[in-house]
Amino acid sequence: MFASILLYYYVMKAIFLFSLVRIQVKFETMKDHWLFLGALFTAGIALLSCVFIMMPQDIPDWRAWQIWLAKFFGLSLLYFKLLSKFDEGVIFWTVLLLGILLVWF
Repeated sequence: MFASILLYYYVMKAIFLFSLVRIQVKFETMKDHWLFLGALFTAGIALLSCVFIMMPQDIPDWRAWQIWLAKFFGLSLLYFKLLSKFDEGVIFWTVLLLGILLVWF
């Protein structure tokens, strides 16, 4: 049962990430708003992880979750900053594909 919940969690996380990436790539005005996109992605993942991972536990470890969320915020800021800096070419596609690792973090 818990494995199917984790599957839903990872699928929603991937869809949310790639929808934000599409917004950043498609709309020229969003390229400069990498800080907003990173914070929005972290807030969405905080909600998803709280609902799907933390709440089903009997005794959730909130401190470890907060530390993980801070690390995740740093990684998502770095990811969206790199996407905004490299808007096309091989480096862009490499960074874009490295977003798959951000989904599994």
